[in-house]
Amino acid sequence: MHNTGIMTKKILCIDTPHPDLEKGLGDMGFTCIKQDISYDELKETAHAYTGYIIRSKFSIDKELIDRSTSLRFIARIGAGMENIDTAYAQSKGIQCLNSPEGNADAVGEYVIAATLNMLRRLAAADSEVKNGLWDRNANRGSELHTKTFGIIGYGHMGKAVAKKLSGFGCHIIAYDKYKSGFGNELVRETSLEDMLIQADIVSIHINYIPENLYFINKNLLNAFRKNIYLINTSRGKVLHTGDLVQCIQSGKVMKATLDVLEYEDIRLRNRPKEAWDENMHFLAQSNKVFLSPHIAGQTHESGAKHARVLLEKIKSLYQ
Repeated sequence: MHNTGIMTKKILCIDTPHPDLEKGLGDMGFTCIKQDISYDELKETAHAYTGYIIRSKFSIDKELIDRSTSLRFIARIGAGMENIDTAYAQSKGIQCLNSPEGNADAVGEYVIAATLNMLRRLAAADSEVKNGLWDRNANRGSELHTKTFGIIGYGHMGKAVAKKLSGFGCHIIAYDKYKSGFGNELVRETSLEDMLIQADIVSIHINYIPENLYFINKNLLNAFRKNIYLINTSRGKVLHTGDLVQCIQSGKVMKATLDVLEYEDIRLRNRPKEAWDENMHFLAQSNKVFLSPHIAGQTHESGAKHARVLLEKIKSLYQ
């Protein structure tokens, strides 16, 4: 069993923290060690640290946790915890912290931008005008207030999306298989079945856990009554890429914006182009698909917000 007292005051920053987090931890009496360290190197010194600050450099697995005999907490900069064996860490008395509150606003704004781009054909119109085409009729778009916007997963990100959408006058519905009783003046709580009937636009905000692997697949997509616009800013592996390609080709998914891809590695990097499969090539070449490199939650402001959130959570462990 791990010692839950402070054997050491050293925190290892496996990934570079925001200066505000480093300063705040220093004010608490911790020494922050910033080191470009590998997994194997950390195994040899893991016993020396009371905390880890990590984003996505490598996995904190059972072997590393067993070697981290003084560890009190693991703080993940961001929302996703899939690179940390949280259940095992908690069984050893190690607190696992994250900061989804830190980039919820950023994700919410990205979803709005993605939605308006798809509805108003902004990227297509830009490309055409720059290539000498001036076709106003073909670039006629749709208005968001006429749509039903479906949110799958109503955590910090889903709530932020609903709040950002509230001024647009669209009908907002949300489904979360782990929660109930969250409906309010902004959003109507709904079943998945009702979501399939009503939604025009679908934004995915679920965690990647084994049971959510390919939660969004061709059976689900084809079950939507309407042809839909799809946005994924959560994790790539919750969406089956090959199934999405089929549904874009059939017209069931009219357009898709993907900030995350199924092919991302633990560092949240896509496969190099020479390793792309036919589905990735389709996404890259389709004018119905808009891609970005896992940046929905990454803004100049979100780094400081992550720092504030994690600092408060770490402070609460020592009160």
